[in-house]
Amino acid sequence: MARTILIIDDDVELCEIMRDRLEADGYKVIVAYTGIEGIASINSTAPNIISLDIHLPDMNGIEILKMLKKGIKHSLPIVIVTCDDTAKTECEKYGANGFITKPINFNKLKEIISTKL
Repeated sequence: MARTILIIDDDVELCEIMRDRLEADGYKVIVAYTGIEGIASINSTAPNIISLDIHLPDMNGIEILKMLKKGIKHSLPIVIVTCDDTAKTECEKYGANGFITKPINFNKLKEIISTKL
């Protein structure tokens, strides 16, 4: 069975590129463009790992990270994928399992995903 990756990011073009590349590697990919959609997807699809942007139109990704790591989803691996390179320390403090800045190095992303699954 394919591992499921949930991408929570409001950049539609980037999400499609990520989906294409990750599906080519055999992953099932679900995309949510807002924090609210992402949280609903976590509860309805039970992903194996999350790729989470910090700057979303409706919520701050760090707040989503904190909420998930404090709740019953605390062991769910979360990789932060963002253009905000100053947030790494804060994201690690709240339990992020990886941190990648945009533009994405897809080899690094795939490496983090494979070691966290």
